[in-house]
Amino acid sequence: MSATAPPSASTMLAAVLRDPGGPEPLRLERVPIPQPGPGEVLVAVGALGLNNAEILQCRGMMPAPPGGIPGLECAGTVVGAGATGWRRGDRVAALTRAGAYAEYVVAPAGACMKIPDGVEIRTAAALLEAAATAWWNLVHRGRLQPGERVLIHGAAGGVGSLAVQLARALGATVIGTARGPVKTALCRQLGCHHVIDYGSTDVYAALRELVPGGVDLILDNQGAGPVAANIAALAPLGRLVIVGVASGTDAAVDLGALMAGAVEISSSSLGRLDDEMRTAICREIETEVLPEVVAGRLRPVLDGSFVFDEIAAAQRRFADPDRVGKVVVTLPGYISKIDAAQQN
Repeated sequence: MSATAPPSASTMLAAVLRDPGGPEPLRLERVPIPQPGPGEVLVAVGALGLNNAEILQCRGMMPAPPGGIPGLECAGTVVGAGATGWRRGDRVAALTRAGAYAEYVVAPAGACMKIPDGVEIRTAAALLEAAATAWWNLVHRGRLQPGERVLIHGAAGGVGSLAVQLARALGATVIGTARGPVKTALCRQLGCHHVIDYGSTDVYAALRELVPGGVDLILDNQGAGPVAANIAALAPLGRLVIVGVASGTDAAVDLGALMAGAVEISSSSLGRLDDEMRTAICREIETEVLPEVVAGRLRPVLDGSFVFDEIAAAQRRFADPDRVGKVVVTLPGYISKIDAAQQN
């Protein structure tokens, strides 16, 4: 279809990164509404999910996002399109390169997924980034097969909680790590066959007792710190997939240990994949994962919901060690704004 007209207003409210590393890095400001180009859609944001990259950008530990507005995922309604297949009024979840901390955001059309009736906007906002990361790394990078044993570090987190459910649905024996009774109980509810409390237990000693022969796949969100221990915990032909670097990026790898077990290490960052690959992943989430959400067999875990002017508090909650699942921010004026836009 040809491009549709954007909302009649020319500016929007956005959280702009003005002072990376400072005590108040984000400023709520009015900025111009972006315009969709060829192959893009303009989305009125109803809710957005927080991700670690945005926290690191605000702390000055990662480069600021293009345009200065963070935000890697959202859910809302299409109000303008420069791409075929989308109409004004379509409810979508979207993977964005940046910019979702705002009332409107431009997203690649292929990185959008239509939200079925009955899926609440906060659920949709919490789903796509975590599901895409879990699916890509379990299925494509990790090549998980039915009957295999998988260790998921940080199993109560946003990605980890979905990875547990997906791995269980794929027929794996799932072992999760989490800290404390609340998180470990959640992991069991989500489908972990075994949960190791890393706050009170040596993870790798407990793992050796559970599976003396090692696990076939490890999904790790820590990075450098546990690399050697993770390699030692793999079964022959096992795979270690690194999806986060909370403990750092600089690690020494014993190649002899890799070769002894014919094991492998891979890693990926969803944000570094090109648009073609991200589009392909979104289509797989749409066909393989979203029906499970609609049927109630899989659910993103929501830790808490904040409104847009509480975004600094939402980021603090995201960084809280007690957080489980995803933190979501909603935009209170979303419904009336969409109604108005659709009447233009």
